[in-house]
Amino acid sequence: MTPREQAAFNEGVEAMRQMAMAAAVSIEVRDDAREVRQQAAAAALHGLAEGAKVLLLGAEGTHQTRTPKGEAANG
Repeated sequence: MTPREQAAFNEGVEAMRQMAMAAAVSIEVRDDAREVRQQAAAAALHGLAEGAKVLLLGAEGTHQTRTPKGEAANG
């Protein structure tokens, strides 16, 4: 991938992460947020946003791996 393609890919991943987080927060502030179904949906969206970090590409076009503490460790 060219640097431009990598940047576009990363922007798309970040946009998806932001949308997932916004949707999760929207669910969490609803009147029925205490229902198990709503809690499960919010948790799934949070998980999607966190998991998408693995898709981010590094400078060399490789996927960035994360340590358990969330630190980048390119592999």
